[in-house]
Amino acid sequence: MAAAFVVAWSSGFIGASLADQTAVGVWRLLAWRYLATAAVLLLASFVVPVSRRAVTTVKCSDLLRQIALALLSHVVFLGGVFLAAQQGLDAGLSALVCALQPLLVTAAGRLVFFDRVRVRQWVGLVMALAGVALSVGGISATGLASVGLVVASLLGLSTSALLERAWQPRIPVLLSLTIQVCVAAVVFVLIALHDGGLGIPVTERLLWAITWLVLLSGLGGYMTFTWCLRHLGATTTSTLLYLTAPMTMLWAWFMFAQQPSVMQWTGLLVVLAGVACATKRTAKAASEPR
Repeated sequence: MAAAFVVAWSSGFIGASLADQTAVGVWRLLAWRYLATAAVLLLASFVVPVSRRAVTTVKCSDLLRQIALALLSHVVFLGGVFLAAQQGLDAGLSALVCALQPLLVTAAGRLVFFDRVRVRQWVGLVMALAGVALSVGGISATGLASVGLVVASLLGLSTSALLERAWQPRIPVLLSLTIQVCVAAVVFVLIALHDGGLGIPVTERLLWAITWLVLLSGLGGYMTFTWCLRHLGATTTSTLLYLTAPMTMLWAWFMFAQQPSVMQWTGLLVVLAGVACATKRTAKAASEPR
């Protein structure tokens, strides 16, 4: 499931490239993506018996928590990343800022939940961050003024991961994701309407991009993200995000024939070594009988 999370989460960057945001517009793209994802999830939630039964047992407090998680992990996170990209922020800088999340979540876990973090884990996290800096293939200063949007995205996703740990929601993952996506869909539709409407040029490329974003990134990415948060913990799940930058490099190589450089291959190896170092103790502890 962890491997599926890395593959699905990194696919979102490729889907954004396929969508050609400058022609469609960030808010229209996100609105239609979330409307389509919400339709699929609503249908699935009423088909799957576990989720259908859980609908009647959702408390008001559970609903409010899912709304908060939706605003942080969907609206703030994706809205900031996509808007920064449209305003010209370098993709390498965006990836590098978002790659600070594991360090931020680990530090917060140490301060808030009194986690025991060994020196080896800190070394692994810093190694992986250095590997990401290499794997993004260089960073330019284009759009540097928009870096605040990506910082907001970083804080939104990090906060949602910590709240998921603190609240420990018991409603099924499918129902949880359905609520979050529906909330995000409403927000993005309202923003798109305020920004000029939902009208988009329907092309084969756009339909393919939205299908990609709905199935791989929207459903696969966020469903595995939620599962990993609940079963592996916020620190381990955040550490896995380090792998999404080099995985995106491999996606781009496969989809667009963008040959990785020697520096990018080196970055991939450094990221793998850093993640292995940072998660070694967690994986060992998880395998011990309770």
